[in-house]
Amino acid sequence: MKNNQLSNSEISKFLKDAMTPSELEAFKNKLTVADNLEALKKYFVLNHLIEVEAQSFDSDVAFEKFLARKIDYNSSLENSFFSRNRTYLYVAASFCLLFALSILIYFNYGYSSELEVSNQIVLKLDSGEEKALDESKSNKIYNTEGKVVAVQKGNSILYNYSDNKEEITKPEFNEIYVPYGKRMEVVLSDGTRAYLNSGSFFKYPTYFNSNEERVVELKGEAYFDVAKKDKKNRFVVHTKNFQTTVLGTEFNISSYTTDTANDIVLIEGSVKVNFNTQGEFILKPGEQFKYSKDKIAKVNIVDVQNYIAWLDGVLLFENEKFNSISKKLERFYNVSIENNCDSLVDEKFTGQFDLETIEEVLKTFNNTVPFNFKIENRKITINPLNS
Repeated sequence: MKNNQLSNSEISKFLKDAMTPSELEAFKNKLTVADNLEALKKYFVLNHLIEVEAQSFDSDVAFEKFLARKIDYNSSLENSFFSRNRTYLYVAASFCLLFALSILIYFNYGYSSELEVSNQIVLKLDSGEEKALDESKSNKIYNTEGKVVAVQKGNSILYNYSDNKEEITKPEFNEIYVPYGKRMEVVLSDGTRAYLNSGSFFKYPTYFNSNEERVVELKGEAYFDVAKKDKKNRFVVHTKNFQTTVLGTEFNISSYTTDTANDIVLIEGSVKVNFNTQGEFILKPGEQFKYSKDKIAKVNIVDVQNYIAWLDGVLLFENEKFNSISKKLERFYNVSIENNCDSLVDEKFTGQFDLETIEEVLKTFNNTVPFNFKIENRKITINPLNS
């Protein structure tokens, strides 16, 4: 991302009054660029920060007044506020970063059709037993020998930590399926944390052998905060299109088969990506490995916050086509969308949603490209305005 380009994370920080005086000054300087000012205005409209439906309403005037009030308020904050709260702000940012990386990959692992449409998180044990997890309760997870290997509490599973000094000849594997509209945290036996997003499948051992690589398989989206080990214990994520190898790092992988583009975004550390057809790529923090089905792979510099917002329950997109956004809406709200409005397919939007209902979200898009829609159960049908 260019240094003078305004990002969604900067806008969010500005709206939360969390900018230091120097950051606020840089923010105001960026608004002298016409493209940045227009992007900010679209962001405000799309996120209901200013209302544009009334015919007598002047959105430009409202935007200018809103922006003036916000900048004046931020500018009046004492420097002592930031010095007193600097530690808190850094901790909050670190937590959001930890909570925020994504891995998206689709495999065919032979799940039954019942699991595919289940509205519950399902854990499949090595024995083949399938358990629907109740997020309101706590449960113990047993291996085939009847020993407790993990504890589930709410939407989190914690496996017994072990250095695995004893040689293990027959590891056991668990598989977990997270349906649309839900998320899940799995803390592996080495301390690695995997945060699974909606529509994800994850296969992993109940423990890791101390003399081997730590290998897991993923389908969907997840964030990994990998526990550091020796080189012989590198953490390896197998997905359909690439293999990602790390020693200790935080990163996001996106590889849904329903998406036209797959990517890996590195937050911290270093990762090596072995791509099926184009060789090996080494990423640095802030870099994205991106592969489109109709293009060659490449490495870009990106704003990582745009790719990890889902962990905070935020649906965020920047200059993205509605055809791509609709897939995210399906996963986020656990709905299916049939779009029959051709004028909407390639229309690009920038914005974010968290507490809005799916109906409110669709009405927001409707402000830009008018269309009709109906919601029946969890199916949404979008039609041209005059149909």
